[in-house]
Amino acid sequence: MYALLEEIYGDDEGEDEVDVERQLVRTNRGEGWRRVQQLMFESEVQCFEILRMNQSTFKSLCKTLSEKYKLEESSNVYLEESVAMFIEMAAQDLTIRALAERYQHSVDTVKRKLDDVLSAVLKLAKHIVKPKRDEFTNASPFLLGNERYWPYFRDCIGALDGTHVSVRPSAEDADRFRGRKGEPTMNILALCNFNMRFIYSYVGVPGRAHDTKVLTHCATKEASFPHPPPGKYYLVDSGYPTRSGYLGPHRKTRYHLDLFNRGGPPTNSRELFNRKHSSLRSVIERTFGVWKAKWRILDRKHPKYELKKWIKIVSATMALHNFIRDSNMEDSDFTHWEMVEGYEEHGDQNHAHVPYIPAGDRVMEAVRDRITTEMAQGTRLPY
Repeated sequence: MYALLEEIYGDDEGEDEVDVERQLVRTNRGEGWRRVQQLMFESEVQCFEILRMNQSTFKSLCKTLSEKYKLEESSNVYLEESVAMFIEMAAQDLTIRALAERYQHSVDTVKRKLDDVLSAVLKLAKHIVKPKRDEFTNASPFLLGNERYWPYFRDCIGALDGTHVSVRPSAEDADRFRGRKGEPTMNILALCNFNMRFIYSYVGVPGRAHDTKVLTHCATKEASFPHPPPGKYYLVDSGYPTRSGYLGPHRKTRYHLDLFNRGGPPTNSRELFNRKHSSLRSVIERTFGVWKAKWRILDRKHPKYELKKWIKIVSATMALHNFIRDSNMEDSDFTHWEMVEGYEEHGDQNHAHVPYIPAGDRVMEAVRDRITTEMAQGTRLPY
């Protein structure tokens, strides 16, 4: 049922189902390289609009893929040109033929170069879509500098949730991947920190799978899953059970931010806890938001690529997301989504409680009750 990471990150032996005929379109030799030179050294604005990253970030990405992940150029296509084609494909949702015309290379050449860059970015993904060294030992600077959450959530290390992306499954897999609104999707589990950086992702689960079952599989079967250290926890919504290491909201109490926006401020201590929990947990929704907004290929209702290839492309965009964030360069996409507090991905997901190793529930319930009491003592409520 689940797409194993080694399959996702392995060598790509599959072919697109799209019939890519041999076709030369090189009527203007060197046009692709001139285009890349313009993006890299002339207009910063144009570079960001087309590649969704700053010039210095793009140059750093090319250098990293070359030096650390052995991406090579060929006699007729420079390395930076190959990377730019791949980025445009993901950022602007361009077809191979459109790229061939834009960069003035044959369709076969473009396809081969896209595969080369994809393989290199997937190698990068294994090293960048994970917690950094000492990720969980010190409190997040975001929490330390925000009296709204500190010291109440001092032991929180991030947030966890699932999101859906459209897929094009084979005929025999169509029913398993039928997710929201009957459309074929895959369910992606992700964890992020408070810098809107992915620290774990699991890509390729059929859309009909419940979020809790995906978490159960990852937490019990995947060696790379970053379990919270003793005393630390991730924030989860009511679709997940509260257990050791996973702090959910009070049930049967107002929770989502739009409910408070429409119905007024919290009126009791449980609502106060839920209001702040929801606001802090929204970092995972905003991380999904900037990720999907930056890479327009993810919004396509009917992806052009068969499932195995599509899983790899989606995984690659998460690696690019982290690389851009780690560059510490000002990025207007991230800046915008940092300010969007109330964004939530509402869908017709089944949020019925699904058991997930119940041991430890009382531990986290006690943590939640302690935080609720601390908040009530430090806040004057209108009741």
